[in-house]
Amino acid sequence: MKLFSFSACLLLASSISFGSNAADLVNIKDFPSWFQEAMARESKLTETSKLKIEKFNVNADVKGEFKLIDDSEGTQYYTIDIGSGSPVECYVFSEFDGPANSLYSVIEYSLSGVEELNKKSLSGKSNYSIDSGVIGNTPYLSLDTLYLLGEGNEKVSGILKGVSAQTEQSLQLCIHNEMGYRQTFFNVFESFVQAFSENEKNQNFFEVIYQVSTNGTPMGYVQERYAKDEEGDVSIINDSAMLIPVDASSVARRDTVFTSWSRPDGSIINGSEYAIDNGVMSSEFSLAYLEDAWQVEGQLQGKPIKTKLEHTGWLLSGFGSYIELKNLRESESESEQFHMWAPSADPTSALPVALSKVNDDENANFEIDMGSLVMQFLADEQAIFRQGTIAQGPVLMKMELIYSKGEPELL
Repeated sequence: MKLFSFSACLLLASSISFGSNAADLVNIKDFPSWFQEAMARESKLTETSKLKIEKFNVNADVKGEFKLIDDSEGTQYYTIDIGSGSPVECYVFSEFDGPANSLYSVIEYSLSGVEELNKKSLSGKSNYSIDSGVIGNTPYLSLDTLYLLGEGNEKVSGILKGVSAQTEQSLQLCIHNEMGYRQTFFNVFESFVQAFSENEKNQNFFEVIYQVSTNGTPMGYVQERYAKDEEGDVSIINDSAMLIPVDASSVARRDTVFTSWSRPDGSIINGSEYAIDNGVMSSEFSLAYLEDAWQVEGQLQGKPIKTKLEHTGWLLSGFGSYIELKNLRESESESEQFHMWAPSADPTSALPVALSKVNDDENANFEIDMGSLVMQFLADEQAIFRQGTIAQGPVLMKMELIYSKGEPELL
């Protein structure tokens, strides 16, 4: 089943704030034949290795010949022989900034290593490709970078491939500094991630993952997870990771995590959110109802904020958005209005949200209006979300569900 909540739209709104258009990525047909031939190389990988990490409950066979190089506090570092000229390098982080920021940081660190290894300075780089997807129920980000070293006749080029994914307790991140072997590299990473996810204790009754793209370029994902406690309240974890091309050679990074609790009727109990932009904790807020008022406390770009919302009534939770969408679908009303707490938009106020039906449009039958952000989306007869689009000037942002499990109903 394919579903959608307002919360995913709100996390997406925070990414639009970068205000950048998607860059055109490199077209391999523009390169000489030797480059294209090198990029087409793959390896018939048949070897496997036993990967065992007790603290993460990992004990599985993974593709490639794994070798543990370093096991320091918070990080394990492996090299993996895949039968090519350079090994794949994989990291396991128990402390990290997020899939997007961490991936970019390791790629930048690796480029410095490439300079040292070749004794040539970095003279140029381009975003070769950006992608997002899922491995089982785990979303991932990938970023491939084309780089140039040296000058004039001494100039050399290369491709640094990178991919990251966050499982229950850690972040898995792999890189490969060699042209080609793209599918081989991904197959190793996929096996690596599956070793961490296969023994996870997943108690969520509902999960969805959306791929986010800008002007046709996948740049990240939004994930929602819902679990129920013994009293029937709903724990909600919404997280997003974005790699947003600013121009041909630079990428903006954003990782956001929004956690909250909802009552079974769809009203929020409390919530918190933090965002990391380009390696810096840009915001962190919490919401709680105390002394007959909604209290907000946190910081924005290092400046402390402590205030009360003017709105004192109930607020719609991410879980509640599914309830209200279903109710509107089954009613004769054309629209409904609610209030939500959206720290990505404005942490100090309750955001008015209008949900309305869209008529005579085969691509959309509902619209969410959040003031600065309006999304039209298609839902089926059971109020099941298919996809949504946001047009903002020349930028067309699209959300499309790529994984779902369960239903957003308390049984």
